[in-house]
Amino acid sequence: MLQRTYEKAKGLFSSGNGYLRTGDLLTAGITTLQIRQLVDDGILEHVTHGVYWWNADNRPKPKDFRYYELQLANPKSVICMESALYLHGFLRSEPKAIHVATSRSDRSRMSMNYPVHRHYFAERGIHDHTETIETAAGPVCVHSIDRSVADCIRFRNTLDPKQFEDIIKRYKKKKDKDTEAFLAYAKDMGIQRVAASFLN
Repeated sequence: MLQRTYEKAKGLFSSGNGYLRTGDLLTAGITTLQIRQLVDDGILEHVTHGVYWWNADNRPKPKDFRYYELQLANPKSVICMESALYLHGFLRSEPKAIHVATSRSDRSRMSMNYPVHRHYFAERGIHDHTETIETAAGPVCVHSIDRSVADCIRFRNTLDPKQFEDIIKRYKKKKDKDTEAFLAYAKDMGIQRVAASFLN
């Protein structure tokens, strides 16, 4: 690897948060062959399709980087269920797999180096009840706490029973929960009666 290529790439990555897309590198004059060489030399990490991380200089990744990388992989995705609750600070422990929602028609590749549980939702409403959380890596789109709890009830058979019980207990004790929004979303999903029973 030529030193000038290394220095050029280093300058590009140092101006951001450590992540760049293939298009940014090509526009700056870094060729596909040079990108491949940078990856082979361990200088760049291929995060996902079209996204790279500056892996040199022992640069540590920021906290919650995995969630941001998923947004880079698919900007239309939304972090959901237990993972959204974790980012909201509602859950103490981080789920082993990241739960992410995409529309049923979304065929974007989301091949990551860590476990991802992808949920396919109807196009209508997938971006309702969303918020943006600023992580140390960058902004991440997540479902609200009220919607996330409703989705956990909806898909409760896929969750660890103890974790599900903890989620319900915490939500019942939450003083600023939006019960109206929670039940409205549950009604849209056809689980209003079941969802309401967990609040009693």
